[in-house]
Parts: sequence; structure tokens; C-alpha cells
Amino acid sequence: MNWMQRCACLVAAGAVLGLMNGCSRHEHGNGENHDDHSHPDEAKTAQITVFGERHEVFAEHRLVVAGTPTKFVTHVTDLKSLEPRREGPVRFVLRLGQEAPIEHVEKTPTRAGIYEAMLTFPKAGDWSVTLAVPTESGEKIIAFPPVKVFADAHEVEHAEVPEPPSGISFLKEQQWKTGAGTEPVTKRMLVEQLRLPATVTARPGSLAQVTPPVAGRLLLPMGKPMPLVGDKVEAGQVLALIQPSFSEVGARFVEAEGEVVRSKLALEQAEVAFRRIEKLAKAEAKSGRELQEAEFALKTAQAKYDAALALQATYRQTSTNVGGFINGASLPAIELRSPIAGTIINQSGAAVGEYITTDKPVFTVLDAASVFIEAQVPEASVTRLGASKAASYEVPGETGRFIPITGDGGGRLVFLGIQVDTATRTVSLVYEAKNSDQRLRVGQSLNLYVETARAEETLALPNEAIVEEGGRPIAYVQLSGETFEKRDLTLGIKDGGWVQVLSGVNEGERVVTKGAYAVKLASMSSAIPAHGHAH
Repeated sequence: MNWMQRCACLVAAGAVLGLMNGCSRHEHGNGENHDDHSHPDEAKTAQITVFGERHEVFAEHRLVVAGTPTKFVTHVTDLKSLEPRREGPVRFVLRLGQEAPIEHVEKTPTRAGIYEAMLTFPKAGDWSVTLAVPTESGEKIIAFPPVKVFADAHEVEHAEVPEPPSGISFLKEQQWKTGAGTEPVTKRMLVEQLRLPATVTARPGSLAQVTPPVAGRLLLPMGKPMPLVGDKVEAGQVLALIQPSFSEVGARFVEAEGEVVRSKLALEQAEVAFRRIEKLAKAEAKSGRELQEAEFALKTAQAKYDAALALQATYRQTSTNVGGFINGASLPAIELRSPIAGTIINQSGAAVGEYITTDKPVFTVLDAASVFIEAQVPEASVTRLGASKAASYEVPGETGRFIPITGDGGGRLVFLGIQVDTATRTVSLVYEAKNSDQRLRVGQSLNLYVETARAEETLALPNEAIVEEGGRPIAYVQLSGETFEKRDLTLGIKDGGWVQVLSGVNEGERVVTKGAYAVKLASMSSAIPAHGHAH
């Protein structure tokens, strides 16, 4: 990047941050703008950052002199909504040792999220301070670290003040506007997930094509509209009618008669063969396997004969009706029924009354209430899979959202292949996933995550906390209310929306988990003068 490009980036970053905050400064009390550049005559200040059960409190104040009212600029953030407290009172409680507490109530914020309390500490010493914030579930108490109160201005002048943390400045107003939030780094049990490209397929028996058994004119049941793509249908529902021609019925009847004759002869031959082999088997001249094969052949021939008889009866009845039509009766029609419940996903487009043939389905019905998710596991990774093989998936466009298949997802493992494909050196892996909300579509590509046998209790961060910079993972640690530090990370195993952190952050540190990219933008404005609060 040349000098001109670098300048352009800095200006752009400054513009973005300016829009986020109106301007990179706070205006308090008298409305004056103050920057945080140090000056010899500037008053010494202190910062407080504390987290309660429900709130984050960031306060700034000048060093306190006994008996002198001191402004505590106090920012109150709701950790649940990540928004500033916009209305309502807060109560400061000041206590020195075992003396009676002093209470101070600020009835309303000066601006959204900011209370400017003038607190007076009557004696020098280390005071305990708490802030009580009323909520819908009762008052929430946040304890401050001890506040040191000096006897006079001379002590303040010679007091040593810890340097405020240095890092990326990201003001509370910016955090509120971008919805930035932090969470403490903790340990959790992670199970390594094997990530596999996968495809959604129809479950066997859930995709059916409704094809006419004979050619004829397409008709509709009395008073019923033409089923369209997207319509829900029930199993056995009549979708349309086929009115065959006399010649078609006659030809099919002749074919059915011929099939009865052929299947009857095949049945007789199979029966003779079975009886002969049965006798030989009793004499131990034929093996038990040969007898089983002969019995199977006999049952197959019987099934074909029964089917031929049923078809013959159907066409005989139809032929009789057609003959009746010729003599003045109504022409019969064959019903086209949906074999399954589901949704019509394809319709031939044939018009009512149009002549259709048997080589093209009129309707295609899909039941997508549950689907298969199929993937291929590299043979070297098969042994890494855990015993439970619990799995989840991530769909395109929803990166970081992992939908469970097994367990609470209600799905199951269908099949883990027992042979390796010699061409791809992979093993098939199939899950059945519940799909009542129609989130998954047949043919869709997605990422499948399967648990491995590797599990560790370790420091972990959510995926949202990790930002890439120059091809390496980083995270932003909150040092104080408005100061953040960039950390390079070394990552380990991944488990759904969580990643193991081997180095870069410590347990208990608060890491930006929402709005990390906004903090990254703020880090780009380091060449632009930062601004602080007025006190």
C-alpha cells in the first residue's frame, strides 16, 4: 500500500467512525468538547469499569478531595440488550468503614446512558461505592472498586495516578450505536467437529411420479381444480382422471390376457421344478441352497401370476364399461392418485382434455418433512469419528448458525459406509434430518459437522469474536470501558460455533463477541486524534 492509499484508508476510517458517533468526542455538562491530550495543568482523573449481573458501568471522575463535590460521569449499559439506560433513576451508596452510608439518587440520565452525579465524600479515606439500578426483576447492585478520597488539593497534586490503559479507543456512544458487546473468556468442553461438504437428497419413498397407466384424455374430478405446483396433497388423493380410448383399452386388455397366459405357464414350470428338486433334496441329491432357490423362483412366479390376474380384471372391467359407452353409457375414466402425502413440485403442464401418453409423468410429489443429508468421509478421517457421531449442519447464507441433526434435532444417523470408494477414497455417510420448517431443499449444498472422538475442556471463543486480519485470526480484548486491545490468536479445535484458543487471551478477560468488526474500524483510525470526556 503506497502513501496515498494509506492516507485514503485513514480518512475513510475516520469518516466511518465519525458517522458512528456524530464526532469522536463526548460533550458533558457545559457542552464543551475536550480531547484527552495531556497538558501540564490538566486535572488528574481516574476511570472505573465494573460488570454486574445485568449492567456494565464505566465511570470517570477527577481525583476526589474530601468535602468537594466531584462529578462522576457514569455510563450504564444493559448487558442484555447492549443498549444504554435511557430513563429512570440510579442510586449511589457511599460508605466509609462502618459509618452510616450516604445515598445519592440521580433521577434521570443527562443523555442516553450517561448519568452525571455530583458526589460529595465528607472525609478522606478509601470509600466503598455501589450503584443500584432498578430493573423489572428488582434492583441490581454493582460494586465499584474502592474510591480513594484525599484530604486536600495538595495531596491530589502529589498523588500518583495509574496511567489509563492504552489501546484502541472506542467510545461508549459508538459501542451503543453498533451493538458492540463483550463476554468473559471461559473454559468449556469442546468436541472437535469434522467439517464435510454435503448434499440434501430425498428420503427413499418420499419422491413419487404420478404417471398414467394408459394413454388418454386428461380430465378432472367433478368440481375440482387442476392441482398446481406448491399444492399440498394427501396419500391416495385423486389428482386427475385419464379417459382412455376404446382402442387403447382393447390393446391393453389383449396384453393383459397374454400376460396371464405367460405367467400361468411360468408358474406351472416353477412348481414342477420345485417338486422335482424337493424330492432330490430329500434323497440328498440336491443341496439345501438349490431347494431354497427353487422355492424362491416358485414364489416369484406366483406373485407375477397374481399381478397379471389383477391387471386382467381391471382391464376387463374397463373394456366392459367402454362397450357400454358405445351402447350409450358413460365413458369410464381411470383415477390418477398420489401415492404419498407431500407437495407437488412438478406438473406436466398438460391442459384439461389434452391427450397424454404413458411415457411422461403428469405430477411429481415430494414429501420433504424429513430429508437425507449425504456426505463423503475421507478414509483417513473415518477412525476420527466419535462413538455418538452427533451431527449438525450449516446452510449457505447463515454462516455460524449450526442446526442440530441428532439429539434435540430429532434426526438420526442412517448409514456409515462399510466400503471405501476406490475412485474417491471416501466412505459414505448419511443422516436423516427433520425438515418440518422446509429449511432444507433437495439438491441443496451445505456443510455437515460430525463429532469426532477428540474432546477437551479448554478456553474457547465464539466464532463471532474472531476477526481475520492479514490472513491471521485476532480478537479484541476490553481493557476498560472505552479501551480495547488487539490480540493475535492461536486456535485449536472447532466445535460448532466455538473455537479453542491456545494462546492470545486469558481466562476471565472480556473479549468483544458482538461488533468486533466495528472495533476493527476504530483501530484503523489510530492516526486520527482521539477524544475523551469532559470532567
